[in-house]
Amino acid sequence: MSKIFFDDTYISVVPEYDCTGIHRHSMLHIFVGNEPLILNDEYKGKLIILEQNVMHARPKGDVRFFMFIDPTSEFAEILRRDFLKGEEVYVSENGVGDYELSPLGIKQFVRDYFGDKCFIRRTDIDDRIMSILDEASKFKYLDTKVSKLAEGMNYSESYLTHLFKKETGVSLKQYLLLRRVEYVWIKISSGSSITEASLDAGFASPSHFADTCKKLMGISAADVLRT
Repeated sequence: MSKIFFDDTYISVVPEYDCTGIHRHSMLHIFVGNEPLILNDEYKGKLIILEQNVMHARPKGDVRFFMFIDPTSEFAEILRRDFLKGEEVYVSENGVGDYELSPLGIKQFVRDYFGDKCFIRRTDIDDRIMSILDEASKFKYLDTKVSKLAEGMNYSESYLTHLFKKETGVSLKQYLLLRRVEYVWIKISSGSSITEASLDAGFASPSHFADTCKKLMGISAADVLRT
C-alpha cells in the first residue's frame, strides 16, 4: 500500500503504483527518483518540479517519493521564484540524498533543498483571504458552497471568487475541493473506510469521491491503497 504523509503545506506520497492516467490539478508537484525519471516523454531528471494545472502522468522510472504542494503556500512561491522561473517544469539531473521515507525525513529534504522559509506563513495575502485559508486548513468548509461562504462574509460570489483568485492564483472552488479530498485521505490513513471518509467530507457518495480522485490524481483511491 502506498504511504501518504501530511504536513501543513504539502502531502508526500511513497507510491506503490507504477502509472496513472493523464491528469492535472491545482497543486504543484515535486518528483524524486532513485533513477532518472521521464515526465511526459519529454523531461528527464532525478528531481522534477511541476507547476500547477499542467497535464501529466506519473513519471516513468523508479519514483522514490513525490509531493503535492499547496499552491497558496510560501513553499509554492519559492518553487516558482527560485526554480520554475515562469516555466512549467524544472529538472535537475542530480540525485538527492538518501532521506528516510518518513514525515521527518521528507521534511529534512524540504529544508535542505528549498530552505526553512518553506515552513513560514505567507504575509502578502489579503487578510480576508488568509482567514479563508486558515479555516479551510482546519477543514471547516468541507460541505460549504462558495455562494454560501460569500454570503457569510457579506460579499457577492463573483467578488469573493475574483479576490481569492487574485490573491492566490487558484480558483476558490478548486481549492476547497482539494481540501475536501485531502480530508478524505487523512481519514483513510487514520483507519476510516473510503465510504465513511468520503461521506463525512461532503461527497455525495463514495463513487463521487472516486470520480473526483481519478480526475485529480489520474488513479483511483483503491489503486493507491492496494497492497
